[in-house]
Order: sequence, then C-alpha cells, then structure tokens
Amino acid sequence: MTAQTVRYKNDSMDTVRFKPDARTRRRFFVKESFAHPAKMACGLVEEIAARCGIKAGDWVLDPMAGSGTTMILALQGINVCLVELESHFVDPMRRSWEKMRQNPMLGFTIGSVVI
Repeated sequence: MTAQTVRYKNDSMDTVRFKPDARTRRRFFVKESFAHPAKMACGLVEEIAARCGIKAGDWVLDPMAGSGTTMILALQGINVCLVELESHFVDPMRRSWEKMRQNPMLGFTIGSVVI
C-alpha cells in the first residue's frame, strides 16, 4: 500500500482511518489535481481494492474519476478506466498519469490506464 492505514476494532465492526496522504499525492499527482474539492484518500482506494479481491491484471471502472486517485491502483498492476464529466479535471489527470508512470513501485508491473 502506498498510504498507511490504522485499524481499530470494537465489538460491532472494524474502523479504518487513513493517515494523511499529502506526501503520496505530491509524489504521484500534479499540483493542479490538488484543486479538486473532493479528493479520495489513496488508502481508501487501496482498501476497497483489497477487500474486493481485486488483483493485478483486473480492471476497475471509476465513473466519477475527479482528480484520478483510482490511478494509484495502476502502480500495483491493476488496470483502471477513468471517466470524468468535467473536462477541466481531465488534463491534470492525464499529466498525473504521466508522472506516475515515471515513478513505478518496485515489484509491480504498471497496469493500463484509460482516461
């Protein structure tokens, strides 16, 4: 995982809290993507993928891609299809993907990203 999580257990359910991911965002995303008003935590995307059993080679569709946080899965070999209605978020998303491709994670083959 690129983002750290902290798990808390109680009697009824697990609670997962995600540590701030500003460092991860600076490493993988262009500055313009920070302007999106509703950025998803990188750790949340990874947690969802893990709980759903998504593995390298699988495809994930994000129909409201926003700043493109779901692309972080491509660094783990998961293929990602991103759809965004607002065109002013698409260009920063594409530039973030180019930045991610220059910073691969060791031990993983980069997955495909369709924007």
